[in-house]
Amino acid sequence: MKRLVLSMLALAAMQVTVSPALAQTPAPKPPPTYEQVIVRSWKEIHDKILTMAKDTVFPDAKLGWKPHPDSRSVLEEFRHVTIGLEMTTAVAKGQKFDFEAREKADATKPKTRESVVKEMEAAIAASYPMVEAKPGPTLIGWLEHQGEHYGKLVTAYRVNGVVPPISRPKS
Repeated sequence: MKRLVLSMLALAAMQVTVSPALAQTPAPKPPPTYEQVIVRSWKEIHDKILTMAKDTVFPDAKLGWKPHPDSRSVLEEFRHVTIGLEMTTAVAKGQKFDFEAREKADATKPKTRESVVKEMEAAIAASYPMVEAKPGPTLIGWLEHQGEHYGKLVTAYRVNGVVPPISRPKS
């Protein structure tokens, strides 16, 4: 009988110590919504491209490199992505956007990393809140399109013997 009572006390003590620990386990997070996935993907692709634009491991002398004479240079790819961000923001605001006029305006801008980064950062700062507010299905096509530009930039890195930032080992 004494053993039974001791065993029951031991079990009761275990329950007291185990139960609060189990009660403190947070409930699993619900899966992200469709809209949250779009917003996260939008930010991830543009954050990766901005990291590349800022990346001084890719030499400034190679920013004019083109895979073919009738294609965009690395610098022009960065500017094109920036224009896409600006256009998406304008459309989300219900504004008209003249893509061709915006591209022509780039011809007069400095052909420097600093200039490109500054414009891209401003475009991202304007785009992210708009995308968060209106993450509609039209962004899916834009995500795919911006992903193509990211792929071109990764190829430009590799062809020029530079490892893209995303593929470098973490220090």
